[in-house]
Amino acid sequence: MFLSRRLLPPLMIASFFLGPLPALAQTQAPPAPRRDWAERYLARLDTDKKGFITIADAERFATRQFDRLDANRDGIVDHDEFTASAKRSLDRAKPERKPAVQRALDRRETLFHTLDQHGDGKITKEEFLAATRAHFAEIDTAKAGKITVADLRTARHGL
Repeated sequence: MFLSRRLLPPLMIASFFLGPLPALAQTQAPPAPRRDWAERYLARLDTDKKGFITIADAERFATRQFDRLDANRDGIVDHDEFTASAKRSLDRAKPERKPAVQRALDRRETLFHTLDQHGDGKITKEEFLAATRAHFAEIDTAKAGKITVADLRTARHGL
């Protein structure tokens, strides 16, 4: 009896504080569903949250990308600047990730040669933005002046 009188007050206090926890856990909102690649891409470009991308959004994003790639700030992105981050990723990749990172580097190499319209081993900002405008026009098949998540998915799957 003596033991139960000593334990009763701490148990009551503990139940007072811990008792509501299961109820609180049930009232919390479920986690938001994970967005797919198209939604994440649109969110990166659609900074004012319109729900679609305009050509101005695409050009603004491309300008930031070009400026990030132009490490020496000379207004030209050469092959080494264009592939530098992918090569660093390959060097740091775990052995099981190396094939995937190598494929990404290969895609980056191909993209460089596509963007280098004059074949001179460098990409100017105008070449970069011209490719952005052309890519926007390819995805905007309805010629509405905007790209939606559905447009991105359709372009990705070539439908």
